[in-house]
Amino acid sequence: PESLYRAHGADHAAMQANKLLSLVFVFDGRSVLLGLKKRGFGQGKYNGFGGKLEAGEVMRACAARELREEAGLSVPAAALVRRGVLNFHMLADSGMKGADGTIASRLEVHVYSCSLGDAEGEVAESEEMAPRWWGCDQVPLGQMWADDAHWLPHVLAGGDV
Repeated sequence: PESLYRAHGADHAAMQANKLLSLVFVFDGRSVLLGLKKRGFGQGKYNGFGGKLEAGEVMRACAARELREEAGLSVPAAALVRRGVLNFHMLADSGMKGADGTIASRLEVHVYSCSLGDAEGEVAESEEMAPRWWGCDQVPLGQMWADDAHWLPHVLAGGDV
């Protein structure tokens, strides 16, 4: 259940093995909204919109907040369709901080989608992301995380991961 993915503050976050993250893909017919990351981890790559779960927040609320902050679209949390959960082991040389040169972070990414028709507001560039619409058959996989080629086509085709 979604309630299991509620952050409980810094002490709990320090104890858990995974960093909990959201990722949202907005669809308008056969087009998908992706953002070019302008700074920080993933800079220069296209991706959906999302980020870290904050203390006291449930995952759908996190996804809705991140979409609003990064792309200017407000979507009710209930309109977000859960598409799956991805687990990543990030190595220290991937840009994540880690001193021992092995696994620096374990990421648990909760993937959602929504329709532009469920959103309010206008798509807008933020300090972090530059949004752009792409045809679902024309997403720039070469400018995205390498793993996206393995699972994103399933989401773009309406499937789950």
